[in-house]
Amino acid sequence: MFLKNFFHKYFAGKMSREVKELFLSTAILDFAVSAVSIFEPIYLYTIGFSVEKIILFYIAVYAIYFFLAPLGGKLARSYGYEHSIIYSSPFLIIFYLSLFAIPYHPFFIASAIISFSLQKMLYWPGYHADFARFGKGKERGKEISNMVVASSIVWIIGPFLGGIFLTIFGFKPLFIIVSFLILISNIPLLTTPEKFVPVYFSYKEAMKKIFIKENWRKLFAYLGFGEEHIALVLWPLFIFLVIGEYDKIGLLVSTSIFLATLLTLYFGWLADRAPKRKMLKVGVGFTLLSWILKSLAFSALGVFVADFLYRVTKRVIYIPFTSITYEEAKDKSVMQEIIFFQMALSLGKVLVSILALILLFFFPGNWAMIFILGAIMSLLYCLM
Repeated sequence: MFLKNFFHKYFAGKMSREVKELFLSTAILDFAVSAVSIFEPIYLYTIGFSVEKIILFYIAVYAIYFFLAPLGGKLARSYGYEHSIIYSSPFLIIFYLSLFAIPYHPFFIASAIISFSLQKMLYWPGYHADFARFGKGKERGKEISNMVVASSIVWIIGPFLGGIFLTIFGFKPLFIIVSFLILISNIPLLTTPEKFVPVYFSYKEAMKKIFIKENWRKLFAYLGFGEEHIALVLWPLFIFLVIGEYDKIGLLVSTSIFLATLLTLYFGWLADRAPKRKMLKVGVGFTLLSWILKSLAFSALGVFVADFLYRVTKRVIYIPFTSITYEEAKDKSVMQEIIFFQMALSLGKVLVSILALILLFFFPGNWAMIFILGAIMSLLYCLM
């Protein structure tokens, strides 16, 4: 009886076929990506990229993605959401192979940037539109939290195994295994034919939407995701400088994700009951605190505490924030809203990267200033 009540309370019970397939595909893909993604900026650093060059690398990725995102929406509306996700796989594989080949020729820097941008163009519009279109409104919070938990479970295992694998074998075998898993992640999406009717999507209208004054409040809220870019690119570099060993980094991140995951189901249940924007603002307050702790962390224990608090509080933001986004998308034009979200997110990541470069120019090596920037950017979520 306890288990029955537990699953009814915290797990979505009426998922559509499309969402179930997306769940399984995402779990496999996340397992592959989780084993290597936290080590991507560290890898670039170890092959000779300065922190500034790493930031420029990702500025290029998201600047290109900003202009490609509407094209991704157009392709997803023409060929299907699941097909768009599948088509993204070869470009993610090319990205990882290009990363490995960078030491052999500078050409592969451009190859990595372009392939990563194309992967995002094809994957994220299809992913978010699929979830927004086929998710159940009354269980939206549960579905999102369940997806976060499913992803988190593999993210618990991935960094730990990736860190051990890197310590023993290095990056080349890891990139090969990850590429193989990326291909396997498409199998769930191929189990049943996608029911889809092609619909016209305007690239021009998607671009114009960014500049319409009525959308600016939401635009600035989405710009808040710039802080996530610091967490995904610069925070791993800082962890590497503090800890220095791949296996220990993987263990720290995996443990942090595990503890944060235990609370995620509750947040999803709460998001379907509590006022979403109130829950969002509580999350922003604690995320702000986590960034301040990051600016004060200079030991392995300090890094762990700050990382754990950030991962917990970011879920308090992400679940209601994404739920609101999907509900508004379903009430309007799903793809138009999703592309607006992706373009604004890209702008936020480019903006925070430029600001980080300026801070590093005036305050070389001052990580605390960068993490305070993350704290300031997180306040923008309150505008949602």
